[in-house]
Amino acid sequence: MQSQLVCNGCRSILLYPRGATNVCCALCNTITSVPPPGMEMSQLVCGGCRTLLMYTRGATSVRCSCCQTVNLAPPGTVYLFIFGCVKLICLCADY
Repeated sequence: MQSQLVCNGCRSILLYPRGATNVCCALCNTITSVPPPGMEMSQLVCGGCRTLLMYTRGATSVRCSCCQTVNLAPPGTVYLFIFGCVKLICLCADY
């Protein structure tokens, strides 16, 4: 089974086999470290520049490394991919 992460260089989604410790991007040759097993990751789209960001689940905010926007990371976010667009739906009960 393969897992995925976001390249630290070009922000592409990289697929890698379980057990890998580093992944080399075929597009930009950046080596990205794989998070340790058991660390749950989540993704969101930056509100400032629309870059896909990956972060540790449970974080309350995520700073974009491209535009420095601080994005709120709501718990219970579900991603729906509709015709190539990313739609975020929050399943949180209280705001």
